[in-house]
Amino acid sequence: MLIKRILIFTLFWFSFTGYFVIPLFMESIPCPNWIIEIDSYIPFIWWMIIPYYSYYILIIIPPFIIKNEQKIKQLTITLIQTSILCFIIYLIWPISSSHTLSLVQNNPLSCFHDLITFEYLHQNAFPSMHVSVSTIIGLAVWNYKSKYKNIMIFMVASIFLATFLIKQHYLIDSISGLIIGYLGFIKYKKTSNK
Repeated sequence: MLIKRILIFTLFWFSFTGYFVIPLFMESIPCPNWIIEIDSYIPFIWWMIIPYYSYYILIIIPPFIIKNEQKIKQLTITLIQTSILCFIIYLIWPISSSHTLSLVQNNPLSCFHDLITFEYLHQNAFPSMHVSVSTIIGLAVWNYKSKYKNIMIFMVASIFLATFLIKQHYLIDSISGLIIGYLGFIKYKKTSNK
């Protein structure tokens, strides 16, 4: 039943609020220079904000596509566990994203960038939850319905690229998010097939 699947998945949406709460209590620390150095070679590509926003579609669709209640439960549990792992890392190593955010240039889609850049939220950079969550969801949807394979690959890949090309994250944040997301998907696959 759709309503039940939505209610189950709402637990993940609720758990995601920790991302916005942590910076209220944690002061960020400077980003290591070697991370900044790597990112100095990566250009700012303003129009990549468009695929970045596809993340917000991706985090809504699972209960509508995955009609197996057990799989939605397992996906929700996996996403909450992944979020908690990211929150723990944010508490231990709250690196500042101010440097990369300062590289954002004025552009035709600046208003969209402004909507996701909060003054107090210049941390929670490593790992990228955008990438880890979208990787888990994209692979879970693909695993459930292979006809969505190409769409999911495109969405996950474009979100991964967008996170550092729009200077919302450092490259290392996005790579670590991809690794965590893939490991989360493996866990989800094992538990949902029991």
